[in-house]
Amino acid sequence: MIAGVAYNGHGYVLSDDSLQAAPSVWGRTVVDAYNKWSADRVVGEANYGGDMVENTIRAVEGGYTVAYKTVTATRGKKRRAEPVSALYERGLVHHVGTFATLEDEMCTWTEDENWSPNRLDALVWALTELMVGPQYGPATASRYA
Repeated sequence: MIAGVAYNGHGYVLSDDSLQAAPSVWGRTVVDAYNKWSADRVVGEANYGGDMVENTIRAVEGGYTVAYKTVTATRGKKRRAEPVSALYERGLVHHVGTFATLEDEMCTWTEDENWSPNRLDALVWALTELMVGPQYGPATASRYA
């Protein structure tokens, strides 16, 4: 998931490069997207794979130059998504293009489902990194009021 924040404080979803593939393929996809979009960092969840995500990216040619941040889920998916959902409700997140599979997950997943919303989860991590949390402090919070 490629996302960014503009000078106006709004978040923009720019690309969904999600795929199910061998580690070498998705690792290459991550590094290519990082370079294509001149990303600041890659955010990877470490809960069940430990260091696997970072190690896979580092193993790909050029992967050692990727700025990487590990995040660990301490709350359920629905709870993690609530602040991001609030940003959408306030009109602060926009999709640049159509992301049909992601948007289907956004509209259909509930916490009672027996499938994991992988694209939605990646979106939540990306927008949380960019727009939610104590690093934004009162000044940013008041900008959104």
